Amino acid sequence: MTATGVELLGAIAVGIGVAALVYALMHGARKAGFSPPRWLLPACAGLAMIGYSVWNDYAWFGRAKAQLPEGAEMLAIGRDSQPWAPWTYLAPVAVRFAALDPARISETGAGRKRAEIMLVERRGPTTIVPQEFDCEKGVFSVAGAEWTAAEADDPVFSAVCQGEAG
Repeated sequence: MTATGVELLGAIAVGIGVAALVYALMHGARKAGFSPPRWLLPACAGLAMIGYSVWNDYAWFGRAKAQLPEGAEMLAIGRDSQPWAPWTYLAPVAVRFAALDPARISETGAGRKRAEIMLVERRGPTTIVPQEFDCEKGVFSVAGAEWTAAEADDPVFSAVCQGEAG
């Protein structure tokens, strides 16, 4: 089952659970002589499903970050607004991030280091991108491609070389 399918199943389960709870409360209210409106049950179930979906979208980043190896550094966070979730225009939701595990940085000799950058996406697979860094020359190579000069504020280069650039 895909991540979207699991999310949909979760929202449906929350809706059914809230509907059962509201049904029981409405039944008790009727026995006590109150007359709750009939629309209350579907409205509560629908609001609970929307609430769960919103919570799930915003809580994903924290859950994904907690699964990273201890000591992992966050390099970049991609936030996005989505037309089907208009509240994300006010508070964009994290949908992807890049992280680095400093424990997996290795020396390859001659001032060079190798690191694996984790690219994690909300509804996609996690990708590991190997990168080579020449800390002395201030250049890097992504997965064996051409060497490229690192920008002065490049968070990946800074995290890997930590002041070693020449």
